[in-house]
Amino acid sequence: MTSKPTPLLRLLFSSITGLTVLVVSLAVPTARVHSAAASLAPALPGLKVFIRQVMNGDPEQLRGIYARDLFASVVLQQPAGYPSFISRDSGALTQFGNASDLGSTGLLAHNSLAGRYFSQLRAGQIIYLVYGDGHLQTFVVTQALRYRALQPKSEQSDFEDLSSGAHLGASGLFLSIYGRRGTLVFQTCIEADGNPNWGRLFIIAVPSGSGAQHRYLSAA
Repeated sequence: MTSKPTPLLRLLFSSITGLTVLVVSLAVPTARVHSAAASLAPALPGLKVFIRQVMNGDPEQLRGIYARDLFASVVLQQPAGYPSFISRDSGALTQFGNASDLGSTGLLAHNSLAGRYFSQLRAGQIIYLVYGDGHLQTFVVTQALRYRALQPKSEQSDFEDLSSGAHLGASGLFLSIYGRRGTLVFQTCIEADGNPNWGRLFIIAVPSGSGAQHRYLSAA
């Protein structure tokens, strides 16, 4: 008997783009994609200003992600029971609940919206996680991992590691990416040959020095 893909694996194999997404209700009209792209161009706020903008008083809730000169994005949580939800807000990333269950922090975005900046993250880039009470956690980018879906239309497709040529199945890839406790993972899709489901991009970051512990930065 063939097992049905779980919502967790369905997220991995579905397209993370602004045009073809996990469920029909998340489709983003082309006109909206163009207007959203234009809205992402303005200069970023300073880190202290950004902290004030996203604070809500909750020390446990991740509220924002700041990468200097690249993006300052609000983090939204997935609704309970909807592990495939990805925000259509051009300035938001979505925290992947199933990654949290494995001890990592996963952030998802459509590659036509906020996710298009993920490919610009380079090794050594400092990332600030901002929590609801204003405290920060600091990470440093260590690597970018790219995979091609061997059966792009299948939710149970194997993937090819574009750096080594190795093949991984669904569960193997998911666990290898999100099973690294304490890491930060950015995920979006790679579009190629006119196929929005062609591949996946994962940017991996690890705690940076004292960033392994939460530290406070005055937002005054």
